[in-house]
Amino acid sequence: MQPKEQHRVAVLSDENLSRIFEFVNNPQDRAAMSLVCRQWRRVDGMTRKDVTIANMYAIAPAALSRRFKRLECIMLKGKPRAAEYDLLLQDWGGYAEPWLKEFASAYACLKTLHLRRAEVRDADLHLLASAPFHASLQVLHLHKCSGFTTRGLLPISRFCRSLKVLSLEESTVIDEGGDWLHDLARNNSTLEVLDFAVLGLETVSIDDLALLVERCKSLVSLKVGEIDMSDLAQVLNKAPFLKELGTGSCSELGEEKNCMPVSINLSQHLTSLSGLWAMPDSGLQILQPVAANLKKLDLKFTLLSGRGYCELLSLCFALEDLQVRNVLGDEGLQVLGRTCKKLTRLRVEYDDAGYISHSGVVAIAQGCTELHYLTLYVSDITNAALAMVGQGCVHLTDCRIVLGTRVKNVADLPLDDGVKLLLKGCVNLTRFCIYLRQKGLTDQGLAHIGEYGHKLKWLMLGSAGESDVGLASLALGCQQLERLEVRDCPFGEAGFATAVVAMTSLKYLWVQGERVSESGGHLLALSRPCLHIEVSPAVSGLPGQLFAYYALTDLRTDGPPELKLVALRRLGGQC
Repeated sequence: MQPKEQHRVAVLSDENLSRIFEFVNNPQDRAAMSLVCRQWRRVDGMTRKDVTIANMYAIAPAALSRRFKRLECIMLKGKPRAAEYDLLLQDWGGYAEPWLKEFASAYACLKTLHLRRAEVRDADLHLLASAPFHASLQVLHLHKCSGFTTRGLLPISRFCRSLKVLSLEESTVIDEGGDWLHDLARNNSTLEVLDFAVLGLETVSIDDLALLVERCKSLVSLKVGEIDMSDLAQVLNKAPFLKELGTGSCSELGEEKNCMPVSINLSQHLTSLSGLWAMPDSGLQILQPVAANLKKLDLKFTLLSGRGYCELLSLCFALEDLQVRNVLGDEGLQVLGRTCKKLTRLRVEYDDAGYISHSGVVAIAQGCTELHYLTLYVSDITNAALAMVGQGCVHLTDCRIVLGTRVKNVADLPLDDGVKLLLKGCVNLTRFCIYLRQKGLTDQGLAHIGEYGHKLKWLMLGSAGESDVGLASLALGCQQLERLEVRDCPFGEAGFATAVVAMTSLKYLWVQGERVSESGGHLLALSRPCLHIEVSPAVSGLPGQLFAYYALTDLRTDGPPELKLVALRRLGGQC
């Protein structure tokens, strides 16, 4: 009976298999199906519509187009996450050019392109605008990218006339004139999302923006940068159905000389609000009428006081996603815990003037029990508070705890037991960051991560552990771990080499700390095939770094001269 069943599967035609594959969208399921046999792999390559390249140096652009013939949606990630904190060497790499050339030649029907932490030049944007898919391109998302100017955006505005989403989210853009927005307003009437909430774009015509909003009847999300709220008012009057708004500068709101609060009426359809740059407490009066409808709120660029945070958050009963600075304090978190019962994502970032302790953490754990994502920059923390997170926030899949240096003597260190109980309670956790200080987490704490972090796929350790023994204990338990980032931990190369061998799913390792040498000898001796190892010496105040990743391509040649490629081990001559 078994041979017959196998035979039935074997004789399925490519056409029938294609129809089956079309119902499977999960990338992990697709990857598993492609391993069944050569036919299934071939059919997967012919039917796959979207793909994510988590590391642009892990595969050659030509290999992607050979494998997948009809991609419509591509997400490409360039530099490591450390680039967001200015921790990489200058001119480190991450250039999008070779990938964009391949996309232009291979995918005539590309609809969505998402570049993240990539170096994008004006010439690259010109290439996109002249590519065969320029007429079909609907989504262009440049997230945390750099290297281009507003001149590069001009051809995108002129020739990509089917764009529904244009986002420059958190990118670094050089302002060389506002013609790009003028052309976008004249040539596009299909935009649904426009995001240019980046610093430095000062040459923006309000008339052009108003024209664009008036022509794009389907616009539901608008996020702008350095535009005063008083100037934005006339634009908002033309967009009564906006659901997402990212405002510009709000520093003048509430000043006696300014009558803006009278003339600014936010859409009652708003469910997401961000920007609000430099908004003081006196500006809250324009938010109060829409606060009850808000599901997503980003306040990290405001100048609200702790009292202002409490006043606003007490009105946000429907809130699901919140980003703030730690200026809201323990009292603000207590208000959040009492009011925002639907909260699923919370990010509290660091500010010198802020202070959050274990009492605020406990308030969140007890009140916001639906959290899936939690990032907290705290000044003081206890094992009991972490245990409460594990007890109250059982749905967490992503948890990040960073201990600041404001309180010199944190009484309840190490946090071994707290980490243990947090992981034991949050059984669905796949991403975990714990950044403490010396003696904040011992080798026993790392062993707890290995014992209870079975589902972890991404782990970031900062100033954690005591020796290579702790790292080895962690590695033996975290068999699903794919990405490991380490800063200022007392581990040696031998310890990292052992961990690389033990964690069979590991694809990516980034280490910053003084114990990174320029030889990488232990990793070379113990690493598995196809491991690329890059070592950066300590320069310009940055400590040495080690970046290791598995790749199915040759060594990259676009790095700075200081960057040393230590090893590339091949299997049978090729990876």
